[in-house]
Amino acid sequence: MARHESLDYWLALTLVPGLGALGIARAWRSLGSVEAIFAVPAATLVAFGMRTAAASAILAFSAWPQVASLRHRVREIGGEIISLDNPLYPENLAQISDPPPILFLKGDLSALRLPAIAVVGARRASELGRRFAFSLSSRLAAQGLAVISGLALGVDGAAHEGSLRGGGPTIAVLGTGLDVVYPAAHRHLSEKIIENGVLLTEFPPGAGPDKHHFPRRNRLVSGLAQGVVVVEAGEKSGSLITARLALEQGREVFAVPGPPGLPGSRGVNRLLKDGAQLLESVEDIFSALPWLSSASTSGALAAARTRRLSKRPALSSEQACLVAALGPDEMTFDALLEKLAWENGLLSRVLLELELSGMLLKGIGNSFRLAPEYIGEDSVV
Repeated sequence: MARHESLDYWLALTLVPGLGALGIARAWRSLGSVEAIFAVPAATLVAFGMRTAAASAILAFSAWPQVASLRHRVREIGGEIISLDNPLYPENLAQISDPPPILFLKGDLSALRLPAIAVVGARRASELGRRFAFSLSSRLAAQGLAVISGLALGVDGAAHEGSLRGGGPTIAVLGTGLDVVYPAAHRHLSEKIIENGVLLTEFPPGAGPDKHHFPRRNRLVSGLAQGVVVVEAGEKSGSLITARLALEQGREVFAVPGPPGLPGSRGVNRLLKDGAQLLESVEDIFSALPWLSSASTSGALAAARTRRLSKRPALSSEQACLVAALGPDEMTFDALLEKLAWENGLLSRVLLELELSGMLLKGIGNSFRLAPEYIGEDSVV
């Protein structure tokens, strides 16, 4: 058998029809190298759970020009390839039963080394749900954690945006190839993620948004994370699949409670009945996973703070007064009105200006707080 680079063998396995990630992982873990998978008898591979046809196809594999073409295509689009035996492969993901043999990535791979929380939920999320996902992700990023989601509309997009706004990296797990942005409305968001985070997929360039890709993607979302937060989910939501996979992988599952009777509340409230951790704020995550606080490195946090402070826009005197009045706290409209002793119309105008600029986040009950990246370095986040 002609010799090839280790990465070529991994890519070859992804081109064998009918071969699943579980069988590849079992064979690699037992045999100790990817090259050995191509050298043992077919019966040995079948013993690892591979189908006879797939085992025979591995031993007869000859499509090496296709492997070279795939490597060239990934380089052409500015991507990178990491195999399961690469030290850069995310440790959390490598530990699941069926890790992807190959990851295609684009962006800052250092994001993969940070402790991470996945934030997922409904595509047709309410405005309240999107705001909560944004705020939660922004605060997680401000604490030095990476936020993982699936680049979908609704909660996923809000989670990515919140993480970026918080000055931290975000990881978008795709159900397509790196060169196929789905949904197309998130093309600009995907470009921002490449600048401060990473796009990640197990599907090769050119792979479209096939229906069966997304359940496979969901196991990566949960597998990469230390915990999974579900914000709004219907009874048949894909987010519930992610939550189930997270439990199977030994991850902590958090659910944000919703008002009874609303479609987006049914899935999360069912998760709570089934034993998921109730989540109302970022503190609930650190309470359930206290080691995450110390796991987020001081270097990553300092870098995030530097990025936040560098983005602070110039403020008018009125805006500066309101920002000073808020500090790190969340306050209602009436409380701010009393503290500042302003006219109702003036406060409404300045609040709207700051909200439109992205500095201010509006919460439940007409309350307001500064986005985490705009809170001073010595303030409580």
